[in-house]
Amino acid sequence: MTDMSYNLPESVAATTESTATESTATAMDCVEHSAGELEFSAYHFHHNRVPFYILFIRKGNMIYIEKIDEHSHRNKYVKDVVMPFEVMESNASLKKYYDMAVMLVNTDKTIYYDPIGVDSKLLISTYDTDSEDEGFEEEDSEGEGDGEIKKKKKPKPKVKRSVRYWCINSDIVWKNMRLSTPDYYNCYYNINPFTYEYKISTDRTINTFISHFDAWAKYSNIPQMIEDTITANYKYYLRLVRS
Repeated sequence: MTDMSYNLPESVAATTESTATESTATAMDCVEHSAGELEFSAYHFHHNRVPFYILFIRKGNMIYIEKIDEHSHRNKYVKDVVMPFEVMESNASLKKYYDMAVMLVNTDKTIYYDPIGVDSKLLISTYDTDSEDEGFEEEDSEGEGDGEIKKKKKPKPKVKRSVRYWCINSDIVWKNMRLSTPDYYNCYYNINPFTYEYKISTDRTINTFISHFDAWAKYSNIPQMIEDTITANYKYYLRLVRS
């Protein structure tokens, strides 16, 4: 894959930044699989403080949606859901991100298996999360003789995370300043898309996910200039097809 950049107006143009590739795989490492009836897309927002991914898999009239951000780097708070496609379309926030994701993805007909896999933390590592898994935490203990409660330190328990293996390539939105095509697979799913049971989530789960997403989108909305840039540069792909 060749690197491509679509710059916004000079007043908001970004300086060149390097992408950490130690957590991502190149084409030589991965095994290609046909997407078949599945449609993959992703919106990848790069930022040193608030990175996030919104991953989609459409299967007929259903759609799997997963959101990972700085709060889910330990894979403890992965937010995912399966809902009817028409329900997703009826929500303005979800539809906006889906529309952009469909145009940004570069491997919509294929998905890749990374035999090594990627830890969730590496996908969304920030300045604040690099070392927080290490060190000590305090616990209460009784003092000798006087019943005084004292604090003592013990090693933090190791955090167990799942490893992600199935990945696609999607253009990256860099701090809402520019877009570029990575030369590696950058969007990793938390599931095996071929063995996952695409069962519609309960109404309560769907409503909870939508409420969370709407609240989050108020502060993480897609700027108009980013939307205009994506639409202008990617519309010729004709991927955004409504059934």
